[in-house]
Amino acid sequence: MGLIYDDPRLAALTLTRIAAEESDDPSELTGRMHEVLEDLVRRNGKQYLAEVAIALARAGFIALDGLARTTGISTAELLDRVEIEGLEGLDDGA
Repeated sequence: MGLIYDDPRLAALTLTRIAAEESDDPSELTGRMHEVLEDLVRRNGKQYLAEVAIALARAGFIALDGLARTTGISTAELLDRVEIEGLEGLDDGA
């Protein structure tokens, strides 16, 4: 029997939990994400990371869609806002 995060959706959840913890002290926990990803590759191969990325994208969309329904702002508009913020962050060297 594999680790719980051998399922892509649960691996995505594991990474999301680490990201939540990381919001308190980003420098300390980033290494944990790398360790999880390296272990996943070792256990399941590089191609498995694509499945994890897909699971993360789907989970992100579900959260964004829920926010859109709650706020009355369309999902497309929220996606645009997030994309613009990300692009602006590139100018800051982030």
